[in-house]
Amino acid sequence: MTTSLEPTSTGRWPGRHLAQPLLLHTPRGLAYADERNEDRSVEGVLLSRANAGAISQRTAMELLLCQVCSAPAVRTDAGVLWLLPQPTSAHRWDGWPEGTLTTEPPVCLRHSALPRSGIRHRAFFAAEAEIVGVHGTLHPAPRLLASPVERMLRFSDPRMPWTVATHFVRQLRRLAPADEQGEAQ
Repeated sequence: MTTSLEPTSTGRWPGRHLAQPLLLHTPRGLAYADERNEDRSVEGVLLSRANAGAISQRTAMELLLCQVCSAPAVRTDAGVLWLLPQPTSAHRWDGWPEGTLTTEPPVCLRHSALPRSGIRHRAFFAAEAEIVGVHGTLHPAPRLLASPVERMLRFSDPRMPWTVATHFVRQLRRLAPADEQGEAQ
């Protein structure tokens, strides 16, 4: 998938309707009864049609657009600008923020300092931001008495054919802190 910081330009979603179609269980995984080419990602993952916000998120993640206004995200020699929530003591991991997985698209300079609903955020430039998977609804195999669950899955996960993706997930690497002006520190 995208290993560099060049946006992709698939233009998959113009004019899509938002009604979620009938899902079918096939021997190869889930499919829409009226499936079209644009219903799948480049990796073959089934994409949700039901949520305009999810469609906007996937477009912003693919094209590296601001999560607030859809303008191009800040891009410098240090990489693309991202706002990352600081982990709490209950959700801390070693090496943060290196290797962070995020469903939140990058930001433009204008929106890089917006307060975020009581969660502390830090701004970082990521020199690498590969799309590594999706977040979406994992459906149980046909004869299981289980309910669908929301999950983040990497493209290599064998359960991917049973997932309807709402969001793309990027893994951020080679991070450099940014100051309030959107400059690398």
